[in-house]
Amino acid sequence: MTGSYLVADSTVAVIHLKRPAQRIVCLSASGLDALAELGLEPIGVVASAIATHPDLYGTRAESWPALGSWMLPNFRKIRQLQPDLILGWQFPHRFYRGWLADIAPTYLMGGSGYEEAILRLLDIACLTQRITEAEAAIARLEQELTDYRCRLRQEPMQTVLMMGGTSLSIYSDRYAVEAITGTLGSVIQQFTHFPWVKPHPHRGESGLVYLSLAQIAAVNPDVIFVQSYGDALSRRLHHHRYWRSLKAIKTQRVFEVDQFWHWGNGTRLMRLMLRQLLPLVYPHALQDSPGG
Repeated sequence: MTGSYLVADSTVAVIHLKRPAQRIVCLSASGLDALAELGLEPIGVVASAIATHPDLYGTRAESWPALGSWMLPNFRKIRQLQPDLILGWQFPHRFYRGWLADIAPTYLMGGSGYEEAILRLLDIACLTQRITEAEAAIARLEQELTDYRCRLRQEPMQTVLMMGGTSLSIYSDRYAVEAITGTLGSVIQQFTHFPWVKPHPHRGESGLVYLSLAQIAAVNPDVIFVQSYGDALSRRLHHHRYWRSLKAIKTQRVFEVDQFWHWGNGTRLMRLMLRQLLPLVYPHALQDSPGG
């Protein structure tokens, strides 16, 4: 079937295909999220642990050609695969756009939050002629959000923090905190008190704000989710005076979570993480939920 398949990506570059893309190279986790929602598989990916997650592609992803890293894709291997569409992310792939676009039309994603994730999914659905699948994925997410609203309407709202860090975060006292503009922040704020606002949304990563432990202690969240790079951050902070003063520490409501919640910005990730996180925030109301 022939036609015209045209969208503008996050850099406002126009991607125009004469036929739906079938051979797709994926250079970002968000692209994998979208392809999984559309019932598609890439023909090659950069190194990404999220690809083999059981709720994405599982062991099937182990047979895909490896195309270098997110920061430095292998252009020679990408060309050998003869893709008809490449999915990348604004940073760092805009710096490689000339080389990538010389191989195949290249759609670069960017931004965070619910609306951006929906628009990306619809764009990729347009380029692959999978609008019906995209609408079904959006409907699934909306239905889950509606179900949570119904089940949690009588629950006292809990203050939730989602943070991440490394050893450097401890030394600098600067921790990455999911903001309301983040992909997960944009949805979990519907069910929790989520007061983490990025003061300058156009500086740095749009979905993150960087805070000290003193700033976190000033809010004193009821529940803390921690994403660690390396040894468990929550364990390493155990003796810090601000950390020990937190309500969530005293009530043992600090949870280390999968790293993959910061590896993508898509509708499937939203559903997976809400299923994992909300039963920990509201265990009595959601004790029979998936992951609860």
